[in-house]
Amino acid sequence: MSPPSHILTVLTPDRRGIIATIMSLLDRKDIKVMELSQTVVRDYFTIILVLHCANGSVADALAHELETALSAGARVTLVEYLSGRAQVTLGERYILTASGDASRGVVHAFAEIVANRGGNFSDLSTREDGERLTILAEIDLPSEDALEQLQIDLERAGTETGLQVRLQHHRLFVATNEVAFRRFADDS
Repeated sequence: MSPPSHILTVLTPDRRGIIATIMSLLDRKDIKVMELSQTVVRDYFTIILVLHCANGSVADALAHELETALSAGARVTLVEYLSGRAQVTLGERYILTASGDASRGVVHAFAEIVANRGGNFSDLSTREDGERLTILAEIDLPSEDALEQLQIDLERAGTETGLQVRLQHHRLFVATNEVAFRRFADDS
């Protein structure tokens, strides 16, 4: 497997065809996409891609070419991938959900609690819709962490800000929230 060489990010007003434009340019330059994450936030398209570019000189002009191709206020960043710099938590993955009255400072409070426990957010999404705030996060926590106390601390922070908070192991979350129709072999 080829190692990552670059990280590419794009932020632009959303419209149809952005991913097609990005992928077309990457394909023409023979740049391999190893991983990507894309979302639209308040009418703005955002994407982050992990790339393998065998020819570094091809990557040099990539950001400018993408900004030109996307136009309309696109901001493109390309940085060299530096492996081994992040401190990644090794342990168990948990899903944090919270919802309730919108309140300032709750994401900060949750982030501090998780960081103080040695945890790391691997995915975080918040949305305020009028007076209602919804938070969905994937958190990696050290296996030796006192999970019960963490749950208490998160619930306390949520209660103080008007949110109902739930922390579940990712396997339990998937098992209890998966939407799928299942047939059993003995059904006729």
